Amino acid sequence: MKSILTLALLLTSLSSMAQDATYFRAWQGFKNPKLTQGSFLQELPLFMKDTVDLYRDHALVNYIVIIPPKNKPAFIPDEFALVALTCKDDYQGIRQTTEGQRYGEKPWDLFNKENSKSADPMIDFTTELPKTLIHNNSYDTIGTPIDWSRGYNRVYIGIRKSSLTSIEFLKKLSAHAVMFKRTMIPRGVKGYVLIANNNYEVAYVNWESKQSHHDAYKTADGIAVTKDETQILDNLLYQETKPYMTNLRKNVIEGEAYSTLPASYPYIGNYGGNGH
Repeated sequence: MKSILTLALLLTSLSSMAQDATYFRAWQGFKNPKLTQGSFLQELPLFMKDTVDLYRDHALVNYIVIIPPKNKPAFIPDEFALVALTCKDDYQGIRQTTEGQRYGEKPWDLFNKENSKSADPMIDFTTELPKTLIHNNSYDTIGTPIDWSRGYNRVYIGIRKSSLTSIEFLKKLSAHAVMFKRTMIPRGVKGYVLIANNNYEVAYVNWESKQSHHDAYKTADGIAVTKDETQILDNLLYQETKPYMTNLRKNVIEGEAYSTLPASYPYIGNYGGNGH
């Protein structure tokens, strides 16, 4: 009974510490060519744990990892990640510490340094109102700080229709983002971060709830959003994020997405003998 009460108090405490994210790192990583795909997937959970351990007590709101499906085209990275942080100053302060500097070298054990990087800068879509998007830039399309550990997160990877040029695609993708916001914010979308690439889009979407997501796409306006999307994108992946406790280092799977700090399944260290 005492253990149950202790755990309940711990979960309540962690929940009350939740903060809104105002700064993001939208990572696109191609695996180190020295690694097999099997080795990459085996080592990735350790890197995920290192990321959470570095940021979670100071700045981390959530860390969402996407592993594209096995049948992805070669131009699609082997991993995407959205690191949602309290603010840029907190992020930079952590990276300037000794631990942060050591962490800065760790990605290159897993990823190809030649073509792996964050999609910077993160552009405020609401302020800029771009008529077209920029290759390999990321966009906070709503611009309202939210707690990405709460609600219901889904991720999407779509590939540019072969009938469209890159210029046409990025222009239409901007218009689609406007349509999506106009339609879905009143129906429960709280956050919407996207990466624009000449050949694809990656979207991270936070909904008020799973039910609001399902209900929105049943409406006439929701169906229209889907129809517009299919005119510019071929679906590669559309998944809800699964809770993932990095201290357990469970295997990760191609074609899945993981939320490492969902409010309903917080990181609780070695409590109860679940850690290493």
